[in-house]
Amino acid sequence: MSLILDKINNLIGDAGKIALKNGNISLTEKSLNLFFICDLNIEQDLKDQIIRAIKESIPTSFNAVNVDFEKIVAQKQFVLSEVSKYLSNSHKAIAELISFRADSFEKNGYNVTIKFYVAKSACDYVKANGICQEVEDYLKNCFVDNFICTMQEIEDEEADDEDLKYVPTENDLYQRKKRTFKVDDVTRLFDNDDTNTCVYIADTKNYIGDCYVGGVITRIEERETKTGKPFFILEINDRTGTLSGTLFPTKANYLKVKKLDVNSEIIAHGEFQQRGEYINFTFRSINLCIFPKNFVPQERAHRPCPKEYILIKPKPLEIEEQDNFLEVKTVPECFIGRTFVVFDLETTGKELDDKITEIGAVKLIDGVATEYFSTLVNPEKHIPQEVVDITGITDDMVKDAPKFSEVCADFYKFCYGSTLVAHNIDFDSRFIKKQGEEIDFYFDNPLMDTLALARENIFGVSNYKLNTLCDKFGIKFRHHRAYSDAWATSELFVEIIRIRKSLPF
Repeated sequence: MSLILDKINNLIGDAGKIALKNGNISLTEKSLNLFFICDLNIEQDLKDQIIRAIKESIPTSFNAVNVDFEKIVAQKQFVLSEVSKYLSNSHKAIAELISFRADSFEKNGYNVTIKFYVAKSACDYVKANGICQEVEDYLKNCFVDNFICTMQEIEDEEADDEDLKYVPTENDLYQRKKRTFKVDDVTRLFDNDDTNTCVYIADTKNYIGDCYVGGVITRIEERETKTGKPFFILEINDRTGTLSGTLFPTKANYLKVKKLDVNSEIIAHGEFQQRGEYINFTFRSINLCIFPKNFVPQERAHRPCPKEYILIKPKPLEIEEQDNFLEVKTVPECFIGRTFVVFDLETTGKELDDKITEIGAVKLIDGVATEYFSTLVNPEKHIPQEVVDITGITDDMVKDAPKFSEVCADFYKFCYGSTLVAHNIDFDSRFIKKQGEEIDFYFDNPLMDTLALARENIFGVSNYKLNTLCDKFGIKFRHHRAYSDAWATSELFVEIIRIRKSLPF
């Protein structure tokens, strides 16, 4: 393979560099599939030249050569972010004793030098375990550059060997042990991989590397790169969470992908990759399957559900209008025996480090709204004015409100044993999952998204925003306060299911 890479890089010359990330050979189809990383844009003409160069170097019995490229440049912030993440995942005992300074990153052409500033108490560990070489090998699989890692000892506070012993917490143990489930009747779409075991989407948080996932497609959208190359945005849901990713099909697989649709059940092999501060998922191969019809996610270790409400207690829901459709219209039979909590959050912003400022939720039992949960939350940080303009929630309003850590147990109890529903549930669920996990409350409830359901079942609207959909059905809507939004979403949810005539699961 090194001879092929040399030939490819000779084609490129001084314009950039390409390295092989991974690949596979299909002996039945006589095809070679290669995935490269590079630091330049690969135009179609250059891609065709690369394919010809590969074909000239492999046996003529191969019918097809498929190549994909991902551009990644070894910039300081990307590289040091990768290093920090790797150390935290692989050497948590000493990760906090390694730091970076202004001269920690030096790049000369394709030669990159990284200097670790290592506390004296950790130096022996770093040397004995070959951490520098280990990080070099890891980075060579992430970038096209050559890496040299060095270390410089710095003073630290006195520490003994006990300081370097890492005792994993319950949450750390959970992150290492990922739950899996099996799908049925795997049917070939892309390749002959008959793997039928998937990792829970809920357990792929912060995961880097190859992974098998499975579920039901909730969104599939075709797009084009700037060079006109088609690719797809896919979303799948396995009842523990929703995963979005990109798929760059080969010419041979393009028509096969076009046969997929919303509600197609698939098992996919792909890769989670760090890109700056975000983690992206790329689908590498897809096969059809049958998702287990009665799948009940296995619970992970968590705090037990509180026996009583402590601070925030739910209140009975009083119907304000006699013509409320939840009371008057016939409830779809599929709701009988099911409990849903439809919720909405207000937050200080959209980023992962933003905090919750309000929780509003409505409980549906047998399709009927029975009680609600509502509270302001002190985010322990300033609420930006642009957010105040949208939500109406000010710093003064939340200064005496309970913190999330103080109301989480009550909200967990309110949600326990139910399916969670929200409009664009990925946004809201990531906040309660992240902030709940920090205090060992895991919101592992099955999830349903009224946004995805609306896109699938409602037509003739200008957009799928909550207020637009509520206007269509005459649902009372007071925008951007959590309880009001949750109540409106609960009505919308029942209306969509009435049209759909069945629940997604």
